[in-house]
Amino acid sequence: MEKEEEIRYRYIEHPSDVGFEAYGDTLEELFAHAAIALFSFMTDVEGIEEEEEREVAIQSEDLYSLMFDWLDEMLFLFESDSLVMRNFDIEVNESDFSLIGQCRGGKFDPSKHESGIIIKAVTYNMMEVKKNEVWHARVVLDV
Repeated sequence: MEKEEEIRYRYIEHPSDVGFEAYGDTLEELFAHAAIALFSFMTDVEGIEEEEEREVAIQSEDLYSLMFDWLDEMLFLFESDSLVMRNFDIEVNESDFSLIGQCRGGKFDPSKHESGIIIKAVTYNMMEVKKNEVWHARVVLDV
């Protein structure tokens, strides 16, 4: 019997925007899966080459803000440098609400890559970050 592929994220319905739920066994997995979900609205992440690397360091006041700030940083990389990140070597500190590490990905080229939805902003609307059996986040994005 084959092992079922781990569910990293799933899209959720929203009346006027788009959203997703992300999952992870660790906070690092949760944040990585949330970033991939964000980029997946915009393009096929698997089609992006890993030729660029960026360092990230984020400090926030709580886990909600850390998730918001993290996804906002990912959106900034896309808007400013056309970068789609797909591989993450990050550490999330739950006690001081910080994230540091490396992100790897590549340039989005509309002539080469599939174009999806344009994401305007991350929102706090309906946001959740919590742990049950696994870490879970719900995020709504403004389109």
